[in-house]
Amino acid sequence: MKSPLTLVEGEGSVVIIEREGYVDRVFYEITEAPRFFEYIVRGKSPELVVDFVSRVCGLCGVSYTFLAAKAFEKCLNIEVDSDVEEFREILHLAERVKSHALHVFLMNLPEITKTRSFSELAERNPKVVKNAFNIISYSRKLMRVFGGRFHNVVNIKIGGVYFTPSRDDVEKLRNEINGIFKSLTELADIILSFKSSIHLAISKPQLCVYAEKSYSHHGEKVVLDNAIYTTEAFYRNIVNVVQKEYSTALQYRVKGSESFIVGPVSRFNRYYDRLHSEVKDLLNTYNWRPPLSVFEGYIARIAELYDALLTIREYLENYKYRDIVSVKNTVEYKSANNVCEYAVEAPRGVLYHRYVLGKDCKIVECDIVTPTAQNLAVMEDIATQLTRGKRALEETIAIAKSVAIAFDPCISCSVHTLPVKVINFNKQS
Repeated sequence: MKSPLTLVEGEGSVVIIEREGYVDRVFYEITEAPRFFEYIVRGKSPELVVDFVSRVCGLCGVSYTFLAAKAFEKCLNIEVDSDVEEFREILHLAERVKSHALHVFLMNLPEITKTRSFSELAERNPKVVKNAFNIISYSRKLMRVFGGRFHNVVNIKIGGVYFTPSRDDVEKLRNEINGIFKSLTELADIILSFKSSIHLAISKPQLCVYAEKSYSHHGEKVVLDNAIYTTEAFYRNIVNVVQKEYSTALQYRVKGSESFIVGPVSRFNRYYDRLHSEVKDLLNTYNWRPPLSVFEGYIARIAELYDALLTIREYLENYKYRDIVSVKNTVEYKSANNVCEYAVEAPRGVLYHRYVLGKDCKIVECDIVTPTAQNLAVMEDIATQLTRGKRALEETIAIAKSVAIAFDPCISCSVHTLPVKVINFNKQS
């Protein structure tokens, strides 16, 4: 039996293994073709790699290119001007706004309002849809002004950026943003009032980029529950990489086979106190505070969207045009035998890159660990936990679908359906 699962990005299947008429196990079978980015960049210079990796994901291109630039800058001891650093961080937050807006409004809202699709929602409540598209449209403008285009932004280079926006473009964004906050608060009144029908206490370890003072963003360390590791220690020594025979995607488990969670829920649960006071006040109005479960990820996304927009508004209000492009026109470095690695909080969770440079400063090895790959194991574990021992009925299948939607997996760069397969184990040879 197959049932199409919409509201996810990518291509694959939910597979339900049935024994004696009851669910035994749930798998997420990823059938996306390998894209070989880790091999494509071999032999390339760091400058080229920064642009190349922005194409890995259509939704999170800034995260990839920002991370690659930071990794090379750290290991090659390249200093970055503070204005450049701030500008790039704002561009990265603009991506967070875009991604969260698309997920919450196009994927969560239909579930929250009990409609079958966003089109049906538009017919029932045009104002809700208008507000949603106001925010999505503004996120597109942010990306264009700061990144040059909406998807696969390439305005980040080692040591700097390729261009900066004009005063007029920034002024237009500044004039619009208060209207965006109005649209957001009206939508938040609906979204924050909604309680998930699936109740699950978080019992899995949660991973995010470690931050000493700020909300989790980027850095050289990660924190798993209360244990802090360097990115090298965690990804080389703490986790096991698992290749399943039914999937082309890798899985990651803490040694001892424990799965873990990355993403907005992990960030929110650990760094809630570092959100802007306006965000916490809004959340408190609806009695939302940590810990959230994975099925309450829409709350974390709204909080992060609001928080990012507040930071962006402050930047726009204080924007003083400066030609930061000329700060670092070229990057000069000698031969190296370096390992360059770093981690960034992409919208869906921790994104990790590791590059090994040869003596000619060209890439010898590359390892890219995506948020979705890290969440696949815990997706399967949670779906199995919630469905095992139940009949493989529509209600049970709906739970497996909800798990995938809650984690917002970015399986590939296009939106497809994800079929559900129910396999009767007793009939298998």
